[in-house]
Amino acid sequence: MKRIATVLAALGASLAWALPASSFDAGDVTVRGSVDGEYLHNVDLDGSVFDGRVEFGIEVGRFLLGATYRAYQLSDPGYSPAQKDIPRSEVRHRYAEFRNESLSARAGSFFCTFGKGLALRSYEQTDLEHDTALDGVLIGYGTGPLAFTAVSGVVSEPLSRVRTREHTVRGLEAAAAPWDWVRLSARAVERSWEDADANLVLPPAQARREDVVLDGAVDLWLGRVALSGEYARRDVENPVTGAEAGEGRALYLSGTFDLGLLTLFGEFKDYDLFSHHLINPPTCVREHPWTLMNRATYEISLDDERGFLGEGTLPVGDALSLTAGASEARTHSGNLSHWEIFGELSHSLAASVSGAVAGSWSREYLLGKFTEHLIGAAEFDVELPAEQRAELGIEIGSTDDVTGSAYTDYMGSLTWYARADLTVSAVFERSTADFEEREAWFSAELKKRLSDDVEVLFGAGTQRGGKKCAGGVCWFEPEFEGVRVRLSAYF
Repeated sequence: MKRIATVLAALGASLAWALPASSFDAGDVTVRGSVDGEYLHNVDLDGSVFDGRVEFGIEVGRFLLGATYRAYQLSDPGYSPAQKDIPRSEVRHRYAEFRNESLSARAGSFFCTFGKGLALRSYEQTDLEHDTALDGVLIGYGTGPLAFTAVSGVVSEPLSRVRTREHTVRGLEAAAAPWDWVRLSARAVERSWEDADANLVLPPAQARREDVVLDGAVDLWLGRVALSGEYARRDVENPVTGAEAGEGRALYLSGTFDLGLLTLFGEFKDYDLFSHHLINPPTCVREHPWTLMNRATYEISLDDERGFLGEGTLPVGDALSLTAGASEARTHSGNLSHWEIFGELSHSLAASVSGAVAGSWSREYLLGKFTEHLIGAAEFDVELPAEQRAELGIEIGSTDDVTGSAYTDYMGSLTWYARADLTVSAVFERSTADFEEREAWFSAELKKRLSDDVEVLFGAGTQRGGKKCAGGVCWFEPEFEGVRVRLSAYF
């Protein structure tokens, strides 16, 4: 806290000296924020947790002050649905920011993405407990076709209960759009990271490493064609000797082609020695909205992978639209890591019935063996009398895993929008997998909007654990049996 207080004081003093007095006119003071509180009680493990989060921002003139508070209270230290060592309470993010037409300056916690995320991306995904917010200073300036962003910050990466990795990042991004059909950008990011172990004294050469990432990109909009390319490189050091071990590189290309009746989209990736806590480049793997397909999502290797994703969208008459494609990933030695073929047909069968059917066939290879997934899904959205609506979802997936065992998963969901302020939903899942402790899971939820700004949710039942993925980050959610109460409010 002392460090951030010093940064805030220095930034405030600099702005007070450099800015006109009109920047500090309070005018109307605006306060915005949200409150989320969730209580879980797992009857199977006889453990409970309260997870609360308060976000608020106060806007005074051109200044914005904000913070996020998190409370994670466990009935038993050994029971943690998040499966992470989260503090019982903390001020998770706090910041002060000045903004005008061309300049923004922020001190404290911030998120930042350079380009497609090859050089730098810090962000938060609350559902997956992923948070790489930097603590430091973020400055942005734009004038005409030019834009500049400068960052300097630190973040701590937990490696285990006793080991952490402290990252320090300094970077600059410059972008120019001289014409409306082209955008050029370049970045330079200096990074260092140091490991600390509560039980060991690590050798300096092993504990501390650093590198510099240089990155350039071009985006083109040429009528019905949109093209994008980005390339980044870094020098990689041996973590033990400190000597140069090679050159890391990352290349990403994408293109969209509107052919009138048919729209084509393609991506290509080439990542070599490029993994880092603060990068998150495109996966070139389709992210499915379906639960079973999402669990089978392939996790890329940023240190040794080359691959592509290609898909096309074609309207079939006035009531149907077909999307189909494929993706593949290989190591640089040519070994196949993953492939997938997928398709989805969106339909509008009648004025009151719409939805989609989808399918996916994929294989993921490990040490010459593979896990195969064959998954089908369907969803129907039906308009009912009295402005009601119902959604029905069905998913079926078969898996042959790397151990040679085979099993089938079934999932069904029903959501009833009884009124504009009342939703009732239920999910049923069954599996023939012999490694699961139970064969079936069932849960139901009721969601009620008490006002325009307040919503409450009640849920009960059993939920199967499994992999959840979003934007290239995956997390294994534990199984749950019990009750859930959630309150969300906005102000």
